[in-house]
Amino acid sequence: MEIRIALLVAMLIASSFTFSSSNGIEFVVGPYTQNAKNDSITILWETNVATSNNTIIYKNGSIRLSINDSNCGKHHEITIYPPFNRGYYKVISDGKESRWFEFKLASYSFLKKNFKCLILGDSRGAWDNWKNASLLAKEASKGNADIAIHGGDMVGDGKQEWQWDEWLELMKPVMQNTTFFAVMGNHEKNASRFYEIFSLPNNEMWYSFDYGICHFTILNNYVPWNAGSSQYKWLENDLKAEKPFKIVLFHEPIYCSGGHAPRKDVRKAWKPLFIKNNVSLVIQSHNHYYERSEPIDGITYIVTGGAGAPLYDAVPSSIINVSRKAYHYCIMNVSWNDEPEIEFMAKDKGGNIIDSFVLYAYHPKVIILKPENALYVLDREIIPLGMPVIIGRITIETKANHASRVEFYVDGNLKYEDDSPPYQWQWKGMAIGKHEIMVKAYNSASSEARIEVFAFML
Repeated sequence: MEIRIALLVAMLIASSFTFSSSNGIEFVVGPYTQNAKNDSITILWETNVATSNNTIIYKNGSIRLSINDSNCGKHHEITIYPPFNRGYYKVISDGKESRWFEFKLASYSFLKKNFKCLILGDSRGAWDNWKNASLLAKEASKGNADIAIHGGDMVGDGKQEWQWDEWLELMKPVMQNTTFFAVMGNHEKNASRFYEIFSLPNNEMWYSFDYGICHFTILNNYVPWNAGSSQYKWLENDLKAEKPFKIVLFHEPIYCSGGHAPRKDVRKAWKPLFIKNNVSLVIQSHNHYYERSEPIDGITYIVTGGAGAPLYDAVPSSIINVSRKAYHYCIMNVSWNDEPEIEFMAKDKGGNIIDSFVLYAYHPKVIILKPENALYVLDREIIPLGMPVIIGRITIETKANHASRVEFYVDGNLKYEDDSPPYQWQWKGMAIGKHEIMVKAYNSASSEARIEVFAFML
């Protein structure tokens, strides 16, 4: 009798063990949301074993809906089209259930007339066992951003899957309640894992998306980018988007000071398109510090590369307004209750603000198109030089947006006012020497923008 009882207990234990192992499904990636649009959002997750009965349940109040995918595999991506723009979801794979997570469609921002965007770059923290990257991610998650964008170099070697596993684990506080977008960095090495864990628009190498009153353009330094390339032709068309703010992100900076040198070749190709299409803000990574430029031809350039990689020293420069050697992340609070504006903040891993500024969508912008760095003789450009050199008369040509009046100054003295485009003035200066040419633009509310160049008159 005792033997029979012992055998029965052993069978029950074995049965219990067998059930556990056959149903030992775990969520090893996600779930998290991707590619939020006005009417849809994608939910992505991975299981440790292949599952064939995969379901998303999503709800808002008394409304409860579900969608099922019977494709067998470890990787799961399902797009839902909720009749509400904010709600909660959970995923089920062969009986294994996640907890509930929040989602927001892009259209939700229009109800609030605001949204919050988290931006960070260069997490690759295997060098210190992800210590600083983990601290940074936890601090950044406290802001409850609606969307997040990583500027590239999430890992040190994109070909090593274990690094992705570790990065995904530490990023859970950010990714599981925030729709996450990504930029390709050099350390991703264009690895297939990048395209597996992200479900991004277009071809995923370069893409764009709209969120609220912003148009975000994500570019790629590591596939052909020059004039005539597929990416360049796409960019020409993409930047025609009509949104109050156009924000461009890519990995290697075209303006920076310290660390890796700026990509002047990329600048030569892309910057004219940024100027032509009134880009408001360019956000770059790659150098492991924080920098904000002075407005350059009306555009502010940010470098944010302090999400966990070893820090670099920033170098003082006349084009840089603020620089900090610190682990950090950036927050953009975008609102349009009155005049559309972006309140931009950079915070260190303790949550302390290390920089802040505000961009206004309809604040006047002005750039000087002529003279450029060249020799001019009787208003004709002859050869490129290191600075403008002028012989005889010169027409000062500008481009002004959201302006009702433009003023032209020489050495601080007002010379001419123009109240209709094209805003220009012919200077017939005869004073030999170095002079400051300054242009001020005003809108109807008397907000001012200014720009100056120094030129040598012969």
